Amino acid sequence: MPTVRFLIKGNNNPSSIYIRFRHGKQFDFTKTTSLLIKPSYWSASKGNVKQLSKNNEKLNLQNKLNELRSYVLNDFNDVYSDGGIINSDWLNASLRTFLNQNTNIDFRYFTDYAYYFYDNLGNKVLKSGKTGVTKATIKKYQTIINKILVFEKYKKKRLLLQDVNLKFHKDFIYFLHNVQKLNYNTTGKYLTFIKTICLDAKKYGLKISAEVEDDRFRATKEKVSFITLSETEINRIHNKGFKDKPYLENAKKWLIIGVWTGARVSDLLNFSKANIKNGFIEYTAQKTNQKIVLPLHQQVREILETENDDFPRKISSQKFNDYIKRVCKEVGIDEEVNGSKSIELTKGVWRKVKGTYKKHDLVSTHICRRSFATNHYGRLPTPVIMAVTGHTTEKMFLNYIGKTSKDNAEILMKFWQHQELKKEREPLLEIIKTETN
Repeated sequence: MPTVRFLIKGNNNPSSIYIRFRHGKQFDFTKTTSLLIKPSYWSASKGNVKQLSKNNEKLNLQNKLNELRSYVLNDFNDVYSDGGIINSDWLNASLRTFLNQNTNIDFRYFTDYAYYFYDNLGNKVLKSGKTGVTKATIKKYQTIINKILVFEKYKKKRLLLQDVNLKFHKDFIYFLHNVQKLNYNTTGKYLTFIKTICLDAKKYGLKISAEVEDDRFRATKEKVSFITLSETEINRIHNKGFKDKPYLENAKKWLIIGVWTGARVSDLLNFSKANIKNGFIEYTAQKTNQKIVLPLHQQVREILETENDDFPRKISSQKFNDYIKRVCKEVGIDEEVNGSKSIELTKGVWRKVKGTYKKHDLVSTHICRRSFATNHYGRLPTPVIMAVTGHTTEKMFLNYIGKTSKDNAEILMKFWQHQELKKEREPLLEIIKTETN
């Protein structure tokens, strides 16, 4: 488990506070935070600020350190889970971002402008008129800055804004795909963010390469194989009991709730009794800040009844991810399917590798939302499904469930065939006139 500890070195007055990040034997980095303190105000044994009455800034400084600890740990989780490189440069970048240390800024350099762009995301006015972006968007830009820092180290050169051209496009794709082993879709997302930063710099009169706006400077894409649970499989899971393994029974309940609500795991596992209102689940999506309202499915109602009209016991997203694989395995969802599975390529570096695997091995938290969307597609109006999944355009929604214009045409064809069959089955009635004398 990663840990963060603060310390000071020497007895200079004032002394710099250092941060030490450790995670197992592999990661152990120490950097200065540039924050200062009198040695007499510092507790070396506890690694924090002494709460002395004569130290008027004790609470502010300790709160700052507590926030920094949380920020670094969260940043580590984001970068590490995304396959980023964890080293002293990462820690330095994380500190710089949190503390807004923008000394010697030169906006000719990509990362210097990227930090400025990142720092002002909270004040960005969106097309909707809303000010500020989501936390998820902020994390994505932090990740791309870290990725560029790693790329610069790989190339042994600082990147100018004008260096972001078609040659960079080619080199960066090679670096991410061939060196870091990231898939083309992830690589494409990074390229999109880089292009956004460059175009923003252009608005302020900074020089960028015209090649950024060339059609060839585009995001890379590849077809994604994903799995969903059919209604038959969902029913098998719902009917399976795990009385001898309460942790699997608890995970099973959350899985059933997930496939019938279409909620992201960050929202799903935070559901509580307060979200239930008059037979509906109401919540605000963390990622998009959208208000979502949907009725309780029968299977969800049954689960809530077993939990005294409340949701199951809380569980972390990581344990949920691990346990639902085991739930599906015990239910017998083991057909061979094509997909991508996370495999440790080198120590600490995990990447998704395409292949043929047992279906239960490919189950992850995202299967809830995809299963909801896929199982209802073609049976409910698409806008109704989108209101639950939170997609803002039909194009985004169809891409999400892997549907094409041909799929829509086939649905239309089936509808027309059904209408023809209905006509053929309609009885032909003849009116027979009768007269009575």
